[in-house]
Amino acid sequence: MARLFLINPPTDETVRTPLLSFMYLAAALRRAGHAVALLDCSAPFAPKDHAEIVERARAFAPDLVGLHCKTLYAQDTYALAQAFWGQGVPLVCGGPHPTVAPLEPLLHGFDYAVRGEGEETLAELCDALDGRRALGEVRSLAWRNGQGGLELNPPRGFLLDLDGLASPVDALDLFDPRWYGAEKLVPPSGLLSSRGCPAACTFCSNNVTGRRFRYRSAANIAAEIHALRERTDFVAFSFFDDSFAVGRRRMLELCDALEGLRVQWTCTAHPAHLDRDLLKRMKQAGCAGVDIGMESADPSMLLRIGKGVTVERVLEVLGQAQEVGLHCMLNLMFGWPGETLEELRATVDFIERAAPLAAAFNARGVLVPYPGTEIYDQHHARFGFTEWWLREPPLRYRPFPSSWDRDEVKRAYASDVALERNYFRHSPAHLALMQEGLQRKADATYRKISAPVAPGWEPRKPALPAAGAR
Repeated sequence: MARLFLINPPTDETVRTPLLSFMYLAAALRRAGHAVALLDCSAPFAPKDHAEIVERARAFAPDLVGLHCKTLYAQDTYALAQAFWGQGVPLVCGGPHPTVAPLEPLLHGFDYAVRGEGEETLAELCDALDGRRALGEVRSLAWRNGQGGLELNPPRGFLLDLDGLASPVDALDLFDPRWYGAEKLVPPSGLLSSRGCPAACTFCSNNVTGRRFRYRSAANIAAEIHALRERTDFVAFSFFDDSFAVGRRRMLELCDALEGLRVQWTCTAHPAHLDRDLLKRMKQAGCAGVDIGMESADPSMLLRIGKGVTVERVLEVLGQAQEVGLHCMLNLMFGWPGETLEELRATVDFIERAAPLAAAFNARGVLVPYPGTEIYDQHHARFGFTEWWLREPPLRYRPFPSSWDRDEVKRAYASDVALERNYFRHSPAHLALMQEGLQRKADATYRKISAPVAPGWEPRKPALPAAGAR
């Protein structure tokens, strides 16, 4: 039995509920017979000081310490890894960033890095530390070979039997409620009904869960909800799926299972998968809102970024959702490489056209070229932003407000530090128009969230920009 201590490093991305990814990992490790402890340092009241974090980990006497890493916070993760130097405990890096850059963490203090879904890889790495298998046999693992060389093992296939995974609820007890300012167990803010996204958007790096769509059975999801309700006040949540509404029969079965549970939920869905009948069924099953990705309102740009949708289709879905009483958040982005002023203007002007139909717009939205995306691969050398997450100061997005104060909401929505970076060297006229677009989204969203809404529904604060959907 190996002892593993998982850490979500302290960053400016404050989280207020347990991390679903850590719940899955810890549950899998426990089922494999390993001992697990963890620390969510991004929680408001969790330790932030590196020395204290190291001490908390050492008190567990771990055989391995694992750090979660997103591209935006790679420097934060590597700084925490340095705090463990000389402690005699091997380090493993996992998450979205090492999935697309698996050897990079090995150059910044880590002994191992995990690519993609980590439940099986991390358990097998612990088996290897126990001497039950060779490191070279652990698929999707990057590691130091002891002679100064770096090894990158072949990738494993994506997990196909999602119902067969250990239930994330089995690890809920590892999250101290006091980290989140609570006195009893805090449920996660969302669930996963599927993994993978079949879309091929050029700006999205969906390498952790991949392009192959896989899903859980409706009964398995319902059982997880029941388990959470037995232990916590779990009545409202989001589905964190990259593309929730894939598969009509699957959706109808899931809605049938959810309807009797009396929960409210939101999701992210591609407009191509939605229609009036399905939206109505989702509403009956407790759906309160849908995040819809559109990104651009220029037809030629939609084709270039591989979005697979038209302006007319988005408007149709927004109208249908409004008819059945579902609130839609519309996601728009600015600053595409090669975007003309006319193409940008089409998106900015579309905000007023969509505002009567959309319940809100996404915050911020200036394009960030994340590693692993087609946009990064095609443009980083030309525009000189190769490995920007290492060479430049971290992108520090200001926290969202804790209340829906007018000035704070507008500030949070319309202030985007990526605009200042200007990765694609847009002209001053472009930058001014992008800022106008941000402000228009902020103004339209505040008008919506300050207006009366249906009982029991409150607009969600959008998440920080991420490498693909959650």
